[in-house]
Amino acid sequence: MEQGNKHRTSSPTGTTRPLDHILKYTGVFGGVQGLSMLVSVVRNKLASWLLGQVGFALVSVYNSIGELVSSTSNFGIPFSAVRHVSELQELGASRESETERFVLVVRTWCVWTALLAVALLALFSPVLASVFSDTDIQLRASSIIMLAPMVASMAITGGEISILKGTHRLKRVASISALGALSAFVCTIPFYWLWKIDGIVIALDVSTVAYAAINLAFTIPVYPWRISPCSLSVFKQGLAMIRLGVPYVMAAVAGSGVGLALPALFVEFGQMADVGLYRAAFMVMGSYAGIVFTALEADYFPRLSSVNHDAARRNATIDQQVRVCVLIIAPLLILMMIAMPLIINILFAPDFKSVAPIAICAALYPLSRALTLPMGYTALACGHSLLYLCMEIIYDLASLALIAGGYYLWGLVGAGLGLSAAGVFDLLLIGSCYGAYYHIRLNRTTLMLASEQATLVVATILACMYLPLSWHLPFGILLLLVSFWLSWNVLSRESAVIEKLIKRFHLECLCHRRR
Repeated sequence: MEQGNKHRTSSPTGTTRPLDHILKYTGVFGGVQGLSMLVSVVRNKLASWLLGQVGFALVSVYNSIGELVSSTSNFGIPFSAVRHVSELQELGASRESETERFVLVVRTWCVWTALLAVALLALFSPVLASVFSDTDIQLRASSIIMLAPMVASMAITGGEISILKGTHRLKRVASISALGALSAFVCTIPFYWLWKIDGIVIALDVSTVAYAAINLAFTIPVYPWRISPCSLSVFKQGLAMIRLGVPYVMAAVAGSGVGLALPALFVEFGQMADVGLYRAAFMVMGSYAGIVFTALEADYFPRLSSVNHDAARRNATIDQQVRVCVLIIAPLLILMMIAMPLIINILFAPDFKSVAPIAICAALYPLSRALTLPMGYTALACGHSLLYLCMEIIYDLASLALIAGGYYLWGLVGAGLGLSAAGVFDLLLIGSCYGAYYHIRLNRTTLMLASEQATLVVATILACMYLPLSWHLPFGILLLLVSFWLSWNVLSRESAVIEKLIKRFHLECLCHRRR
């Protein structure tokens, strides 16, 4: 059986350096995300050709409905379970029996929440359908009810993946992500090809059920499937987890509500096709920046949860994670902005060309998240879910106002600017409130590096938006080289992982010359 690895802090006299562990798992999940991106490139390209802008928007709407119902019914189990299992793992092998018992509790509650999700979907499908009753694609309640396999599978998947994350079986999590990307392609494109827009619902159902099956295939060998749906003790044991998760549920519902309200406002102020274009821009700048962010939930959150009672270790963990996120994401963003017209041409059909300026204007959003997310997980790791709820609701309302207001004033480019403004607002909100409450103090060097990289990203945005192509390309490449040099200089100094990569590269070059 695969053993959960323990996270060790670096020693001044040891061979590891402060950022080694973070870079290792950022590399692992970044590589998996890179594979997912390649698969997504092909999938999105085909989907944009087969479905068009309206069909692309419809996929976004159905996904928002699924996320809303799932987040309403899951009681925050995916987060609260990770936190509890991580704490048990930190106590050592003597608590393995408690871990097994808690896995049974998690799975039982996930089955209950899956049934609840299906019931809520059936109950509120007429209301959800009425939100888009006046658009050029009228949703039917019967189509929404057909998403039942999707929302039920999401409930099961949330529990299974939390078990692996909490027990630090990150290689399995990475394998699931890779296989999930491939299964999403295999399980969606044939339905889009055969039935176009009419195949969207069945494609979403089949792909989410397949993803749940992949998760079960990796977790059952570790913890055999056992549930006790009629056990009163299991119900009582899960209540503490649920009480912790309820504020998270409310925060997730607010976030999903914004995800559903934005398309409705876009339709009110403009047209349905704009929903698809905005979603495509968000996918480019938000989702594809997930090369870095996927490691946060899989590796960083369990690590932060395990040291949540030690303020010094918690602060050091946050500072190191912020530094790595910023140093990796900034050069990636600059590269993406320089190559944005080519990226859009590769990813989407020709009628999606207007996505490029929207995505460029939204570039500050992922950079802000690189700073915000490591701090934002603190409340969840410490079990302060009410504080987390307040911060999330404030952010959701502000982001809805900023994005919708930007769209109303300046169209889709304004929506991109609104997304960037929402990211900056969240950074100021989390930085000030969590900084005061948890006494989070980022290292001066980290703050300086973040300021330098942010300046380079803003300069790239301005160059791409206002300079002619003959100027912004060389200027952007210059900014990219400076950003890359700053990141490489710090990461190579503070991580033995970079040093090992350099040595391996030199060794391979030497072997090649000898041949």
